[in-house]
Amino acid sequence: MPTVIVAHFKTNIYEYLEALQKSTLDKLYEEPATCLAIFRLLPSLARQLVMSLLFSTQIMSKADLRQWIKNDKESLSKFEEALDKLQKLHIMIEQENKTIALNSSFKQKFQECLTGGGTHQSFGKLYNKPHRHSQSNSHKLPDIKTLDEHAKTKWEEILHFMVGTDRMNSPGASVLKVVTKANLMREKEGKGLEITNKGFQFLLQDVNTQVWAFLIQYLDLASEMLHMNVVEVLNFFFMLGSLELGQDYSVEGLTDTQRQLLDDLTNYGLIYRPKKSSKRYYPTRLATTLTSGNSAIVSNSSSNNPTDDDDSATEQGFIIVETNYKLYAYTISIF
Repeated sequence: MPTVIVAHFKTNIYEYLEALQKSTLDKLYEEPATCLAIFRLLPSLARQLVMSLLFSTQIMSKADLRQWIKNDKESLSKFEEALDKLQKLHIMIEQENKTIALNSSFKQKFQECLTGGGTHQSFGKLYNKPHRHSQSNSHKLPDIKTLDEHAKTKWEEILHFMVGTDRMNSPGASVLKVVTKANLMREKEGKGLEITNKGFQFLLQDVNTQVWAFLIQYLDLASEMLHMNVVEVLNFFFMLGSLELGQDYSVEGLTDTQRQLLDDLTNYGLIYRPKKSSKRYYPTRLATTLTSGNSAIVSNSSSNNPTDDDDSATEQGFIIVETNYKLYAYTISIF
């Protein structure tokens, strides 16, 4: 049953990127952090093909690339899939003379990323100013545990709202727009919002898939209703995936669009800010694991505190009963 559910629930950032026009992708590839993030999201063989061409000055054809692949059906099939994905993302381009080359913008910026070249601040600007009241107990700088708790509280607030938990506060307006636009929830006659079948399917995904699904819907919302620059929004998402957990970053250098994003992403639990007017922000684990392929488990206190009771390491599961009497076993807590 889970396999069927996943197949019918589109949350893949690849699909979103592949649907973008080449001109939009070219603009995305002007940021080294974005190049790194998309590279990390690629399948293993696709990454190998990129690295093989990244610093090469030789002219290559598709036949030349195929020579690097084992001559069996499975390997050649994976090669075709990897090449197809790279071409759909316009990372790899087939020239008129049938030679294969990397997208020039991607190649240059990814080289800068790996060699430390360029004068960009694509990976965020560290907040280097002294922290006022940093020694005061009432103004302590957030540690990783605090960031994890913030992420947990905000993300669970969204999930509990979707299943109708009365004790949870209603999330912000941006969250409501996303869940309704994505058809995760719908208006119920005179009774507010209720979860949909698609919403139940959303709850069964791992947290990284949930976050990306939410952000993809936010991208559509940003372009259609908020009139944001999608390239700036995507670049900011990908930059967050490259930042360091526990480090604070300056809002200086962010565009107006990206500064506006801080408020919404704080409500989603991806960003922590001491206060709304703060000149610095902290990415949480939900943000720093966006492109790492690691699970965004935001509560690791049991592993860091061996003296805790054994019961603290065990998370309870949930059974979600849908109106058609199907049972969905929600057996692993994401937090």
